[in-house]
Amino acid sequence: MQLESALDDRILGASKGAITLDRSNLIRHASALMATQSRRELLLFGRNFDPQLYDSQPFLDGVRRLALHRPSICVRILLFDTRKATGTGHRLIELSRRLTSRIAIQCVCEDDRERLDAFLIADERGYIRRRLADTMEAVADFDNPQDSRLLRMDFEQMWERSNPDTEMRRLFL
Repeated sequence: MQLESALDDRILGASKGAITLDRSNLIRHASALMATQSRRELLLFGRNFDPQLYDSQPFLDGVRRLALHRPSICVRILLFDTRKATGTGHRLIELSRRLTSRIAIQCVCEDDRERLDAFLIADERGYIRRRLADTMEAVADFDNPQDSRLLRMDFEQMWERSNPDTEMRRLFL
């Protein structure tokens, strides 16, 4: 609880210094704070949608606010597979289906599937990175433009090689 309250004092683009997060509730809380404070762009890369991290109301509210206040795609998500999340009704997928011109989800190409990490980047200033996507151990930094840009460059390269996710299409009959 003490670390969670320390996270509340963090400001995107102003609070320097990495924080080690060792539980899913801390990663979820930091992700929601970054999404809520983001003003330009939110990038998310991972194996799947991790509902324990990204299906929380505060995170979704931050994504929705950002998407509604930007004129173009400002939330981009790269995943290995969305089938599990689409089957369980993940609310971020439903939000992306309603805001298709603001939230884009694509599948990682075969060449990038060997990556073991997962990360979120907010406004090219802050990031949360799990070196091993399958664990709930992460490093968060709310003001590290250098490392955020490096992660963003990786994301951009993967995005260029990625494909739209056919699981995301909804047929209206």
